[in-house]
Amino acid sequence: MNEEPPDANSGSHVIVPLTGVVAMTSVGSLTVWLSANFAGAWYADANSEAVGVGDTQRRRREITFSVAAVESYLLEWVRDEVLKRDFVLLDKYFPPGERHPVTEKWKDITKALVADGLTPSAPSFTSKTWENFRRLVEFRNGLIHARASRPQTAGLSENQMPVPSMEELQALEPGWAVEVITALIRELHMATGMKEPDWLGSNE
Repeated sequence: MNEEPPDANSGSHVIVPLTGVVAMTSVGSLTVWLSANFAGAWYADANSEAVGVGDTQRRRREITFSVAAVESYLLEWVRDEVLKRDFVLLDKYFPPGERHPVTEKWKDITKALVADGLTPSAPSFTSKTWENFRRLVEFRNGLIHARASRPQTAGLSENQMPVPSMEELQALEPGWAVEVITALIRELHMATGMKEPDWLGSNE
């Protein structure tokens, strides 16, 4: 960029996303916000692993990349599309330092947006898509937190079993995880009437 930087005394409010700079009028001294978008990149990563029948390592990566994509997307969508880059208000929906499971965040935040009059409705949490998403997150958690690495033998209780098991990973169809999050995001946009991201469904 060759433009002159804003005068620090001009009251400019500058946002610097990953793809460029957007200036907004504000009161007071210069404020610079840096924001990055990762959801589309995570989605592309997951898609790149959606091949190889019976390939447990590709399923492992597809699962973890898919959940990363949908968790990043929730924040980026709220930040940019719902709140129109009101970065201060973002903390109301994503309180700094608080950690909640992605399924809880997806449900609680979309319902809060409806309650606050920012979106017309929330997606369904009783659909087949939601059931599949919960299973996907359970598999991601098992992989990330090492439950998938537990030893397996006959006679173990359900709590002692690995999740996902090697048999479950081997049986998953390539692209299953990507299909789950694609459907989840599409149902969000159907409920809110907002445009889907351009990258959604690419490489299907």
